[in-house]
Amino acid sequence: MSESDLDVPRSSSTLPATVLAALGPDGPVLADPDAPLLRADDPGVLRGESVFESLRLAAGRPAFLHRHLRRLEVSAERLGLELPGGWEALVELAVGAWARPAGVLRLVCSRGGTAYALVTAIPPENAQARALGIRVVTLDLGVPAGLRAHAPWLLGGVKSTSYAVNMAAQREARRIGADDAVLLSSDGEVLEAPTATVAWVVAGRLVTPPPQAVGILAGITMEVVLELCDERGIGYEVRRGTVAELRAADEVLLAGSIRGIAPVVALDERTLAIGPVTAGLRDSFEQRVLRAE
Repeated sequence: MSESDLDVPRSSSTLPATVLAALGPDGPVLADPDAPLLRADDPGVLRGESVFESLRLAAGRPAFLHRHLRRLEVSAERLGLELPGGWEALVELAVGAWARPAGVLRLVCSRGGTAYALVTAIPPENAQARALGIRVVTLDLGVPAGLRAHAPWLLGGVKSTSYAVNMAAQREARRIGADDAVLLSSDGEVLEAPTATVAWVVAGRLVTPPPQAVGILAGITMEVVLELCDERGIGYEVRRGTVAELRAADEVLLAGSIRGIAPVVALDERTLAIGPVTAGLRDSFEQRVLRAE
């Protein structure tokens, strides 16, 4: 695909199903998504030593791009991985080639020096999850809540491509009839979901775990949600919480960049309603995504 192709309006039938753009020595270039990009001996492939970010395209723009780029830098620093420059130009090229108002943008950088942007369609089940809610089970991660905060080599809070445990947790949740999981520490504290931040509501007040204290990823969506709480006059606490508290909550939600805010309608054996705090934040977040910086 040449650069001139990007300036010509195209019908949906002629748009690519996937867009891949890579950071080359002379800047970003479009690449063939069906052709090899990473070397077979790249540490990102062999050992999962890559960092990534996933964000939503809405109204033709990447939502909260600068927040995601800052988090990418933090993850890279924790891995001792040097990021190349040119990410904003890379995003502009990839989004322009996608030429649709909505999509999923993934930014990846491997220790082997390959940096790229991948754009794909949003999974159709995401809208259903936001509207109707999801069923969630709790799963034990097997480590105490404070361990990863004091053991930086465990990479708590780093968004690396070493996601095998996260994906295994989701598969286990689906195997036993749920849609997703909430990971717990071995001493009974709430941590995070495999691809989302967890929050719950008690007496109209939102509660979510503190990322640094329990070694979990600092969620961009939750960052925005707390800003929305300030705007809407909703009280909130960022503090540690137990599984017993989670299971007794009035409302529970999962917050992630692609899916948005998904109300939890079943937690283990308990059925929950989609409450007013969750519904209001969900709708406000979707509006914020459309006008996000």
